[in-house]
Amino acid sequence: MKALLTGLWLTLALLSLPVVAEDMKAITEDGRRVILGSDGRWRFDYKASASRLQISDSPYRPAVKAFSVSFDTEKWGLAPANSSEGSNKRAFKHRTLPLYAVVISDEIPVSKEVMRSLIISNAKNGATDVKVLVDETKSSKGKEVGSMRFLANRDGIDFVVASYYYGDGRGNIQVMCWTGQSLFYKYQTDCQSFLDGLSID
Repeated sequence: MKALLTGLWLTLALLSLPVVAEDMKAITEDGRRVILGSDGRWRFDYKASASRLQISDSPYRPAVKAFSVSFDTEKWGLAPANSSEGSNKRAFKHRTLPLYAVVISDEIPVSKEVMRSLIISNAKNGATDVKVLVDETKSSKGKEVGSMRFLANRDGIDFVVASYYYGDGRGNIQVMCWTGQSLFYKYQTDCQSFLDGLSID
């Protein structure tokens, strides 16, 4: 009986203590920092921007490990994988702007010239009225890469696509960024920043 009374007293004492739940910090699947409240609600963690990730903290490495693409994880996130895409292709989406990007890479050794032809051919297969606006060679971290910008129409919408591409005996890589024609020049800096993340060892 004494043990039962002691147990009841202990239970009542514990139940009378105030329950304090603390907020928890978390990172969503797409990389945003949030605070989960004790009431079941959540909110963005704006203080986390003070400890912002640097561009070098999040490189994407495709199958060919000699290539990588660094990007600002606060601006760009991985888009949901499409089951029809191969493992050599990864899509990205800007977190706040209507900008899209894709990295395609595989181990087939090709030259820059062949890559250029493939890009134009693929653009013509997927869109109409493809018009090359810029076609040049640029230096990216000490390597000569192809740089192309073209206009294409798909389903009645005009897009501007900017691309860096490279190929050698180890494989090839193509980094593309695009948005609607009317918006491209407004957001060109963010697009260029994504392309400039290309690194070739």
